[in-house]
Amino acid sequence: MALSKIQAESMNLADTYAFSGTVSGTSVFGSTLLHVQDQKSSGSNGGSDSSGYQVRTLNTVVTNEISGSSLSSNAITLPTGTYYIQASTPAYASGKTRLRLRNVTDSSNAVIGLNGEVSGTIAVTPRYFVTGRFVIGSSKAFKIEQYVGTATNSSLGHATGDGLIEIYTDVQIWKVA
Repeated sequence: MALSKIQAESMNLADTYAFSGTVSGTSVFGSTLLHVQDQKSSGSNGGSDSSGYQVRTLNTVVTNEISGSSLSSNAITLPTGTYYIQASTPAYASGKTRLRLRNVTDSSNAVIGLNGEVSGTIAVTPRYFVTGRFVIGSSKAFKIEQYVGTATNSSLGHATGDGLIEIYTDVQIWKVA
């Protein structure tokens, strides 16, 4: 049976759906966060590309709450555990493209992003994402890699030039267990 508009407007949802639990943790996942980025000075583009998979630059640790994790030479090192990643990068006129989280220690893909395509000389630079959960049994090194179908020498991001830092690759990894 559907509620009338008057019944729905007079309902107190706090009474109907009372919460009696507790909330704890240090982040959205009740866990610790590693947040790294590719940051460049204002006016600097994201870099030149080539066809095929290429490593995205990671040069800045924004937050590191995961004991035993680090960033060095574009590689993220993580200790044993279960993780959730959310990462994104831009792509401009790169043809077919996708991101992946590459386990460089084991030469395997940890998480594969959705495929997409940016063709021609469109006037937008969309962002591509890799999102998912992965588990490692020992310390491993990872890199964000982007597939570029058509090299344009400028598809890794265009500068805004507004006086603020330019941010191209953004990676957030939560240790969830």
